[in-house]
Amino acid sequence: MSDQTTTVEREGFTAETFARFWAKPDLTIPSDDLADDVVGYWPGTDEPVRGRDEYVGALSELLARVPDLTLSVAESADNGEHLFIRWVAHATGAEGRRSEHTGVDRIRVVDGKVVENRIFFDRAAFKRKLGTSLDL
Repeated sequence: MSDQTTTVEREGFTAETFARFWAKPDLTIPSDDLADDVVGYWPGTDEPVRGRDEYVGALSELLARVPDLTLSVAESADNGEHLFIRWVAHATGAEGRRSEHTGVDRIRVVDGKVVENRIFFDRAAFKRKLGTSLDL
């Protein structure tokens, strides 16, 4: 048995890119990291968001509802096409209490750009902690 770790060098979108954005989310700066036809899957939605404008719109709506939301990367794995990020969300709930919640993004990257993002977290538990709807 071998104890080998494989590290994938990637150009374009990486776990570090994710971490930088979510440390201080700013959607006023256009991202070159999203493909024009990006598809995003959020928990609790029947249909994915499709296209750059709709994807950024969903993020904008989320940040409007939870303005101090940040995510920190707890762990990540990358196989060259799929990037898995376990994150911890930090936000202030409706009663002024800071809360944390964890989730996972599975991001497909092609030619350095995000083409698909599947987001997994317990939406109901996060909603209880925040006291606000996360329905997009």
